[in-house]
Amino acid sequence: MLGYFVALAVFVWIAQTVLGFRQFKKFNNHIKELRQEGRVAIGRARGYFAAGVLILFIIDDECRILRGEIMEGRTVFAGFSPFEHFNGLTLFELSENLCQSMKLSKQQTAAVISAQQEYKSYKLMKTEESLAAG
Repeated sequence: MLGYFVALAVFVWIAQTVLGFRQFKKFNNHIKELRQEGRVAIGRARGYFAAGVLILFIIDDECRILRGEIMEGRTVFAGFSPFEHFNGLTLFELSENLCQSMKLSKQQTAAVISAQQEYKSYKLMKTEESLAAG
């Protein structure tokens, strides 16, 4: 009986690893496709008790959001769907108050703010690199 549970646990662990790798590969391919449309700002909010959220914003040269996508869920079967709440706004206009006025969940709000902060960090790093090189 114990051998059955051990075998089952090993099978579940292997299945989770394979499916997680598959989801990661699918995500990377999706990002490559989106980068052909413009720059991509990525925000995430990990979920321990609540579902995790991943938000992608495709932005133009002025950081105007052309399109947004969201992935929410607790399983490796979660996929992206349109997230058009902020289309037309600039990435720097986003705020917690704006998210709350749109009745976004705490996880969604955290992911939106994360996308903004991650992009700001990226731009700062690129600016510092260009100053150091030039």
